[in-house]
Amino acid sequence: MRGRIRVFVSGRHKARMPVSYGALAPLFADRIAVVDRPDQADLYLFAHVLDVAEAPLAVVEDWRARRVPVVLLSEEPFWDTIWNRRPIAPHRVVDGLHGALPVVQINHQTSDVFRFDQIPYYLLTHHRFASTYAARFARNARLSASGLRARLEAAPCDLCFLFERRPEPHHNASWPEAGLFGLCAWRTALAEACTTGRVERLGASWQGGTRRQALTNWYADKMARLDGRARIMGAIENTHQPDYLTEKLFDALANLSLPLYWAQPGHRLSEFGLPEGSWVNLVGMDPAEAAQHVADLILTPFSDERIEALREAQAILAARLGRPEPWLAERARLAHALPRALEAVLEAPRSADAEALEQRAAPGA
Repeated sequence: MRGRIRVFVSGRHKARMPVSYGALAPLFADRIAVVDRPDQADLYLFAHVLDVAEAPLAVVEDWRARRVPVVLLSEEPFWDTIWNRRPIAPHRVVDGLHGALPVVQINHQTSDVFRFDQIPYYLLTHHRFASTYAARFARNARLSASGLRARLEAAPCDLCFLFERRPEPHHNASWPEAGLFGLCAWRTALAEACTTGRVERLGASWQGGTRRQALTNWYADKMARLDGRARIMGAIENTHQPDYLTEKLFDALANLSLPLYWAQPGHRLSEFGLPEGSWVNLVGMDPAEAAQHVADLILTPFSDERIEALREAQAILAARLGRPEPWLAERARLAHALPRALEAVLEAPRSADAEALEQRAAPGA
């Protein structure tokens, strides 16, 4: 095993990568060192393809001198599908302000870094998820069937959506061979098509006002606003990718709502063992069909079987997300997976394809 890997981190989105999060950076302290200058680095790390395109001149000049690997360490399939446009390629060239750079891609498609065992990667990025879920799912698991039904029936609205309104058709980008689908436009059309019952569409892009990024703690605000607010809650990801699970579905259940989701067979949510009636899968439906399905749910009282499924889901999630052991095990997995992936980049021989990429990126090419 080599010594600490020296990385230079750059770009507007650099806070959104494992080595930058306060909750995760200590995991890599013995294996990865973040350096101040590109000429000190064994490799350069970027979180977003736009950051590679905007790479400082010092990085481009140092790469031309030393051929240090350029790594796009992307935790966000949404960025990969909308801006990258080549999310499943292990290598690519990115044209930039100061010239082109050959890039090694480490993302959900090309690496096992984000391929979780027990806890989805995104939930590790801040300790608030573990603490919130421990409290909420323990509380919810104590509810009787009648108590849960009473909470659901007391909800002030039937259906709630909380996500960015993104109707533009370019959000429908997809790579079916990889199970990778943009869902922002689809879920926006769904939210607009749902008109049965008491429906809320929350957030600045729907209502105006303060954007969540301006809040001191957007997650605490979200969980306070949504607790017991709706019988049914939109929990659809911005992007479908088999290993990609954020807080959305878990938040809906923690807030005592029935989640709406979109998951193809093989999506890792299936490994949580949640009962079929504890969430609603809208895969295979167009927005109008899905809206009609949701309307039927709104107009029909929840069956005893669905109430029991929701209760069982609370117990399952209390066991997985409410105990420290799964979180600690997942952190240990990530602590090894990221340095291993970076070591593989440094140790990989240059393939013919990589040579071609470097030739294209070289000055004057």
